Amino acid sequence: MLPATASPASASARRSVSLTHENHPSLVDRWLVASQSLVLGLWFGAMVFFSAAVAPSAFGVLPTRQLAGTMVNSVLGKLEWWGVVCGLLLIGIQIGMVIRARAFTTWVGRLSIGLPVAMTLAAAVSKFVVSRELAAIRAKLGPLLESLPLDDPTRLTFATWHQYSVWLMGFSILAAAALIVLNQVWLNPARPGGGVSEDNT
Repeated sequence: MLPATASPASASARRSVSLTHENHPSLVDRWLVASQSLVLGLWFGAMVFFSAAVAPSAFGVLPTRQLAGTMVNSVLGKLEWWGVVCGLLLIGIQIGMVIRARAFTTWVGRLSIGLPVAMTLAAAVSKFVVSRELAAIRAKLGPLLESLPLDDPTRLTFATWHQYSVWLMGFSILAAAALIVLNQVWLNPARPGGGVSEDNT
């Protein structure tokens, strides 16, 4: 009796099924992508909304700059805490995605972990250094701050710390946008051909 041999059609079908299975993201991959999208989207959206809507509206609508500054500072304090918490979650999620994509030693893997680390540090510096200095100046001068001459050393110091706060927020927004692109183009296992290997350095 002759041994059974697989026909070309059946071999092609098995190969097709195998490729479909390999390209189909697992439950863990889908959970990581969903979690990453949720955390990063909420953080990115909150920063953009604060910068584009909350702060300008407060200074444009409220009767005094002191009142507007108090409101903006209160919202910013909550956003900074939000950034620290989201950042720590995002670091863990990104590490999981990089491991699943086998990209830990590639530039994609290093950058996708380095960006949320830098964003988290920026949020922490903004919260525990910059905002603390701004709050100390406000507490010391109160409404007198706005009446100081523009070249007064204390007002110049306040303006410098405020600029640091703007720069840190701007950096985090740009880093979040870059991370979104990085994940969608290279690390998203749900995308056809998604994921990178350690050979792609």
